[in-house]
Amino acid sequence: MKKISIVISFILYLLNNSFCTNKTKIVYLIPGQGSDGRLFKNLNLKNHQIKILDFVSAEKGDDMPAYAKRMAKQIDTSKPFSLIGVSIGGMIAIEINKVHKAEEVIIIASAKHREEIPKLYRTFNKFPVHKALGGNFLKFWVRLLQPIFEPMPKDCQTLWRDMLKQKDPLFMKCALACIITWEQDKLNSEDNITHIHGTKDNTLPYKNIEDAILIEEGTHVMTLTRADELSEIINEVLK
Repeated sequence: MKKISIVISFILYLLNNSFCTNKTKIVYLIPGQGSDGRLFKNLNLKNHQIKILDFVSAEKGDDMPAYAKRMAKQIDTSKPFSLIGVSIGGMIAIEINKVHKAEEVIIIASAKHREEIPKLYRTFNKFPVHKALGGNFLKFWVRLLQPIFEPMPKDCQTLWRDMLKQKDPLFMKCALACIITWEQDKLNSEDNITHIHGTKDNTLPYKNIEDAILIEEGTHVMTLTRADELSEIINEVLK
């Protein structure tokens, strides 16, 4: 009887383990324009399988929907999944959600629609001077200005500069064009978007942001600098 009990217990363990594995949700993380998967190194996301979506090569004439569709090919749509995107990664997440419905979409330091993007970007849509700017030129100015507008501790600054250094100049130019030409209208409540934004975000100022969970004194780089608070909010949303 003891042997039978052990066998039954083992079988139940295997069945339970299999059930839990199938139920485990995959959370796909999408970094921002000047960063990579290391942006999320301080997040503590519990009980979920985490995968980083890699930025794909930029193609001439890319807009946000076209680029997002190519990125979406990395997603295993046969299993439940959620999306978390930072900055342009949040905008890409919103576009991916149109193609493959996620259980939750969480965007951080991002924009849900074009009216949440500063008017300067939208002006470039009418007067496309950005087309004359090279990707390396953009990297130079981002490296020079972001520490001024989005200050961060020295260790985060070192990591952020290394991430920016690794970025493909063509992608930098493509990403800027995608933001400038993004035609996203306001979303409906059924789109299931959770927006987390910092009150000290100078890249996408929170005065333009609607219906967001606010992080007081949070900046555009708070995924690195305020990871504990973000993790708590994200884990609550992903329950």
